[in-house]
Amino acid sequence: MNLPMDVNERLDSVDNDANVLAVARRYLGEDSRVAFHLADGADFLDRLPPGHYDFIYADAWPGKFTHLDQALSLVRIGGFYVIDDLLPQLNWPEGHATKVPALVDALEGRAGFVSLKLSWASGLMIVVRTDGS
Repeated sequence: MNLPMDVNERLDSVDNDANVLAVARRYLGEDSRVAFHLADGADFLDRLPPGHYDFIYADAWPGKFTHLDQALSLVRIGGFYVIDDLLPQLNWPEGHATKVPALVDALEGRAGFVSLKLSWASGLMIVVRTDGS
């Protein structure tokens, strides 16, 4: 399978569940541009240098509700940071509903970034780094 990336790009997939990574490997494992990391998301974020990625899709707590500063520091100028699950979900744990608006406010007020909220699917937010602030 070939992803719509050029030959010099790479995709890092990080999960702390080996079964989830096995599914990703089944579909993407033959592509040498993809690296699979069985790791805690927070530990993974802490190991990378600033400006490491053009695109981050943060679907877990680390990089979204925790370690947000680390995740945003990894986005290059002009790069994208994308999150989902911003609209109320039946499976949210108790107390989670107050965390989402706080996260959105933090991202909307972040210097050096512009953001767009989409009330689509589970609720998305696209954040673009505009400068190195």
